[in-house]
Amino acid sequence: MTTETAHPATHTPARSLSTSLPSGHPFSAFRTSDKSGVHDLSGVSAESFPSGPGGPSGPSGPSGTKRTTGTNRTGATNGTSRTPQSTRSHRARASRNGKNAGVCTDHATAAERADALATGDFPAFADALFGHLPRTDQRRWAHSYLLALLTTEGKKSVRRLAAAVSDSPTASQSLHQFLNASPWDWGPVRRELVRRAEATTPPRAWILAPAVLPKRGGHSVGVHRRFCSSAGRTVSCQLAMGMFLPVGEAPATPATAAAAAASGDCGGSTAVSVDWRLFLPPQWVEDPELLRRNRIPAPEAHGPRPMWAHALDLVETQAARTSCPPAPVVADLSEYSDSVRLIEALARQGRDFVIAVPPATALATPATPGMPGDPGARPRLLQSAPTPVRLPNSHHTYRAFTEPGPGRPARVWLTNMAHRRMGQLLGLARLHQLPTATLRALEADFGLYDFEGRSYPGWHHHMTLTSAAHAYRVLADEPDEQTLATVRFVS
Repeated sequence: MTTETAHPATHTPARSLSTSLPSGHPFSAFRTSDKSGVHDLSGVSAESFPSGPGGPSGPSGPSGTKRTTGTNRTGATNGTSRTPQSTRSHRARASRNGKNAGVCTDHATAAERADALATGDFPAFADALFGHLPRTDQRRWAHSYLLALLTTEGKKSVRRLAAAVSDSPTASQSLHQFLNASPWDWGPVRRELVRRAEATTPPRAWILAPAVLPKRGGHSVGVHRRFCSSAGRTVSCQLAMGMFLPVGEAPATPATAAAAAASGDCGGSTAVSVDWRLFLPPQWVEDPELLRRNRIPAPEAHGPRPMWAHALDLVETQAARTSCPPAPVVADLSEYSDSVRLIEALARQGRDFVIAVPPATALATPATPGMPGDPGARPRLLQSAPTPVRLPNSHHTYRAFTEPGPGRPARVWLTNMAHRRMGQLLGLARLHQLPTATLRALEADFGLYDFEGRSYPGWHHHMTLTSAAHAYRVLADEPDEQTLATVRFVS
């Protein structure tokens, strides 16, 4: 077990508000403990909560006062909260699109899924994500871990998360076992996150984004030292690639999209993370002892997989999971010299994309003979219209453009979408900033950096549960605050 170090600023004694629940409270009947002391929340159904003004599905919270949605911690972090009015119109439009345009699911199913999601019923949400787990104790700990992520303030250590849902002194050990050693499959959970993100309307893009996760010590799986441009220094970290789906309102017209892109606005959207890949440097995949000790699967042990290969794997997995038409792939890979490998692979597969490449990438117009790499052969990239270009040793012709706006570093974007207008391309390119806000929310509110386990499965379990907690806050119009308040962690 990983040893936890107490942090004076965050690791303080806890007390559970649930110990003083009145007998008539709608959740009191379900806060029973097993021998380990954990409170089993998996049996709670939507019918167990009161309806009307005082219930979670009504316009008011448990105290009877009007509750404003979109002001939760996630909304405060990324500034892209969704109002009930906008989401109701979003669902209505999805239903109409299902009838008239044949969206990714039939209109009745889409509307039912959207309505069920908007109620914010936490037990139903957790059951949908973890109902595939074969053992009762796995489902119970999954519910508990997810609930603790949503209610624990400050550092999300296993000890603090366990204290939020159980009075047992062995709860932290059991929770750590569930996270790091229990062999449960995270694939179905991520598939369900995709389904819920697509419940109202097909996503405008599949957004790829790298994530640098600072780590202390050298024992966590995949940890290595690398230069981090955002920190301006070399850090000890894990490097991951994530798949993000945008949710929320989109600009109505190409002109609106162009104006929003020029001002840095993404049209009131936010993004949820639905899948992850972990980069393993050579020293990790070439050491048999590290592979065994950290339970790294055989496919990862065949050699270091570069970031572009992880990105392509995420795209192919998303294509297999989605029930919607394929969306353009959007990614800012301007710090990765091998991003052109991803572009060529996507072009061969016939997938649309808008991807930022390093400024030094050799580009030339199709008429340039020999593809010389000197600056004189580099085409002038126009902001008013994309420029046709080719990459070295490539037979594909792409369109290159830069972002307008003074005082911001000009990114060079490549796309194969010849049918899209400049305003639409700028709108898609601007979506690359959504994962940045999501990562800030995951760090500040859902413990993205707080996992101290060492195993490869444990890392994927943690990233899946963290993504699920954030998705619940983002996708539910009215989060089930009555359920969450019964186990509120108090420092």
